[in-house]
Amino acid sequence: MVNKKAQMVDWQTQFSDQSIAPTSLNAHSCLNKRDYADADIIRLSAFIRDNPNPILAFNPNGEVIRTNPAAVRLLKRLHVEPWAILPAEHSHIVMACLTSQQMDHTIEVTVNNHMLALTYHSLPAFKLVYLYVIELTDYRQAEAELLRIAAKTVDLAKQAVLQLQAFRNAMPQTTVAIAPSSQTEISNAYAALADLFVSMDGCMFASAGGEPGSK
Repeated sequence: MVNKKAQMVDWQTQFSDQSIAPTSLNAHSCLNKRDYADADIIRLSAFIRDNPNPILAFNPNGEVIRTNPAAVRLLKRLHVEPWAILPAEHSHIVMACLTSQQMDHTIEVTVNNHMLALTYHSLPAFKLVYLYVIELTDYRQAEAELLRIAAKTVDLAKQAVLQLQAFRNAMPQTTVAIAPSSQTEISNAYAALADLFVSMDGCMFASAGGEPGSK
């Protein structure tokens, strides 16, 4: 005769033993934390790799330990090695960033007629310093051209003021009849002023690639 009560006890014992198996919540918690850490590393690597801006990573000694594809392309275009774009005080900047004297530092350098903005950003927890590179060549050239046009415009404006003052001083009194020679001088003054303002207009609105004053 089968003892059903004994079978039930045995089944409950087996179920209890399985419920307290080594796969506890702590094990799952540790596994999840590790997965999160791995995912963070993957995301960080992808950010550096896929970033359109050149990025270089340095160790505490200031040595390059990694360059992303954008940085590789920039160095190839400039025909230089990574150290060639770094300022003379590079090692001191890296040390200052890691010792929290300055978390970020930006400096401009010129390499083979290319102007670059270098921004150092420290990651003290990893003992790394990232360098973000932005090329400013076109921006600086446009800035210099605008300053040149502005300076020329100011000079033309000064000349216009002087000619206006001279024209006012040369104007005859209304009670005096205007002689033909005076009329010629006035016409010439008007023509000179017209040419001057046309030059100013061309200087202000000419394209950066064309000559000021050309239409």
